[in-house]
Amino acid sequence: MQANRGDPPLRSTHECTKESGYNKVTNSAVLTAEDNCLNFADDTVFLSVRDSFLGFGFNENNIRDQYVFDGGPGRLVLPKFSERNVTAISGLDILVHLFMGEEAIPVDSVVRHLGSRCFLELQELKLVQVDDKGAACWATVRVEPVNNLLISADRSPVKLPLRPDHVYRSWDLSAQRYAQIVPSTKCERFLDVGCGNGSVCLGAAQNFARFATGIDINPRALRFAEFNKKLNGIENVVTYCGDLFAAVQSKVFDRIVSHPPYIPSLVNSLPFKEGGVDGERVSTNLLRGIPGHLSDGGEFYGYFLLSDRIGAPAEVRLREILGVDGQELDVALLVVNEEPLAQYLLRKAGPDPFSAENEQLKDACRKLGITRFLHTVVTIRSRRGSAPSTLRHRAVSWQTAAAMADQHTFTR
Repeated sequence: MQANRGDPPLRSTHECTKESGYNKVTNSAVLTAEDNCLNFADDTVFLSVRDSFLGFGFNENNIRDQYVFDGGPGRLVLPKFSERNVTAISGLDILVHLFMGEEAIPVDSVVRHLGSRCFLELQELKLVQVDDKGAACWATVRVEPVNNLLISADRSPVKLPLRPDHVYRSWDLSAQRYAQIVPSTKCERFLDVGCGNGSVCLGAAQNFARFATGIDINPRALRFAEFNKKLNGIENVVTYCGDLFAAVQSKVFDRIVSHPPYIPSLVNSLPFKEGGVDGERVSTNLLRGIPGHLSDGGEFYGYFLLSDRIGAPAEVRLREILGVDGQELDVALLVVNEEPLAQYLLRKAGPDPFSAENEQLKDACRKLGITRFLHTVVTIRSRRGSAPSTLRHRAVSWQTAAAMADQHTFTR
């Protein structure tokens, strides 16, 4: 499980995005600055913008205290800015309406409450755009406060299909559940596989990891991650573009975390979301790589959708996926919710649950022997010199699952 010191040096996302065209190292397209709204200005501009957001009280506590949330912790309910009492508007209100409400706001209101310098710096970073008349402006991305960080991501699509390289926001419910299961105890080398906008690996670097690494197959997501790194002034993070562990070659880590794409689908038009017919295509390949990348005593934490199958419950299949290389790994499967196959597909089918496509997906799942889908937290720990354990527990909530994972659920 040790790294090969003869490996060639890795190339970071920052290095790759200086180029255009095709990246021969990761076999993926590389974006240039013109392909994305974000602009990498001087560090002093990032620092000034960060100070402005924080100075106006743009943090989770203030926003949750002052605004209404409906239907979930990430669903902010805002009145229209045009209907607000202008005498009661604050700088925080402007930032929330721009970057979380995704509204167009009069430029004079923005300048009045944020100041002309802040407004110009937001434009320099291409975080805001002004209309042709110079009368109104809007945010080009979402910005949300996450664990004392400022995290940018794509705006919510309005009446348009998601683009294949869409970058999810951190206040999305599944993203929040994922963040909950990541332990905050100190570690040396931290890896987030499928890091997206970088919020988890940046949080790790800021709070408990001596050095953090993020990997994603989507170059556009990594551009957001690098931008967020600069926006928060965090140095002990590096990101790589590549498919799962290929980007880090044979390096090993003390803590690996991941929330891979998991939605069952007949086609994979949205690679950041869909995980093949059974939802496990990416998860399976990820798990196979775990034994070769965990340090001695290292830990893995993942948020997966898995399935029980006829004659093969999920925990048995997990052990089989790890194979002979996983003989010194303890595995615990924490099941937060389970749904029969037909019920899950009916709930996920959208406006036409009895469509031909959904029926085909159901038939394909049945051929695989799937009886139910499980929303799970998977924890794996390297324990050399002892027989491995494979456990399955029922967790009553995501908070319970996070606590169980953090408290070492491998008691035999």
